[in-house]
Amino acid sequence: MKEVSPMKAIRQKCLDCSCGSSEEVKNCFAKKCPLYQFRFGYKLDENGNRKKTRTISKEHLEKLKAGKNKNLNLIQ
Repeated sequence: MKEVSPMKAIRQKCLDCSCGSSEEVKNCFAKKCPLYQFRFGYKLDENGNRKKTRTISKEHLEKLKAGKNKNLNLIQ
């Protein structure tokens, strides 16, 4: 089974809740739903615009991977 990112899983849940209609997701009235701001598969800012995401450098990514591997070694 293919792994799904959290944002894609939220989008799929919103589509499921809206009977598969992306138009219904767009016009969602459940503003208190914790998934509401993520319903398009990305986070919205306070104005309803797509929020910019940060990009990380290759160096930072390597440090994250090294830290993850280090933590995995502690568990085993």
